[in-house]
Amino acid sequence: MGDRIKPIIGAWLTASVIAYVGVQNLFNPAMPEPPFEPMVANLIASTALFQIIAVLFFDWAVQKTGKTMLTAMVIAISQILLVDINYVLIGRRELEPALYSIGIIFVIWWAVAFVYDKLSETS
Repeated sequence: MGDRIKPIIGAWLTASVIAYVGVQNLFNPAMPEPPFEPMVANLIASTALFQIIAVLFFDWAVQKTGKTMLTAMVIAISQILLVDINYVLIGRRELEPALYSIGIIFVIWWAVAFVYDKLSETS
């Protein structure tokens, strides 16, 4: 794992920045206030924690498949199906924020795969 630490950190930082900017500027303004308290109150800390978990899972999956972009798109599409499409269909999310979310998710995972590949080549 030592030789993969640079692409893991690069992918995590990329996902964290894009997720934070996209969610704060596009997704959250389209959503009503949540009816519950977050488990991690600090938004930056909760975003970073989620992205650490997601990128470590991504790294594990890339090691199994050997295909960075394919792995990223499988994760992105799975996330979109499980949350955005499901929530729109069952009435827990309106279409507009779901569309923003879909775009943000694709950009995050494309960028994660791109940065991970670039940093893996220089290792």
